[in-house]
Amino acid sequence: MIYEIRIYTLSVGGVAEFEKNFGAVVENRMKLSKLVGFFHSEIGDLNRVMHIWEYEDLAHRARVRAEALKQPWWPPKGNEAILQKQISKVAVCPPFRPEPRTGALGGVYEFRTYTLFPGKMNEVLSRWTQHLASREALSPLAACFTTDMGPLNEFIHVWPYKDLNHRDEIRAASHKLPNWPPGSRPFLMSQNSEIWAPASFSPMH
Repeated sequence: MIYEIRIYTLSVGGVAEFEKNFGAVVENRMKLSKLVGFFHSEIGDLNRVMHIWEYEDLAHRARVRAEALKQPWWPPKGNEAILQKQISKVAVCPPFRPEPRTGALGGVYEFRTYTLFPGKMNEVLSRWTQHLASREALSPLAACFTTDMGPLNEFIHVWPYKDLNHRDEIRAASHKLPNWPPGSRPFLMSQNSEIWAPASFSPMH
């Protein structure tokens, strides 16, 4: 499977309208391919939405997108007026989290994006494979992605929490673990952390 992560920057105050328009047609769109999650940014750059779609491969993605554009309800009407910028990343999941978890996982989601030095992805994946179980004893990893298209060498891990207080509690506990972080820091060029909230229709919620 591959996963397309689409991040849209909207005009100020446009999130509620965008989600309303998207939510009105999302059930029809999900008949064509699986929606993993839909979020809006709460901490970080604001006025953004993110939707994550699952496809069998790039050919499947192309077929689905072509079919969607034939429909009178796609893209959602009204959103073109508030849409300012679009970013798309195509990613795969590592063996230790071969597909994203969906369902009621948390009220807020932390998306941590680490940009690695070229050629170091396997080193990072090896360390995570060895030590993730102890970290997941504290809270689950909802999803993990490594980018294949778009910005390369990105390692994206997604952690759900009940709320920001819960996040602080779990992170404090994780710092007491003997092997967490799992020894991957020497391979990281940069780190970014953002808090996103799921939309009412998001399969990850």
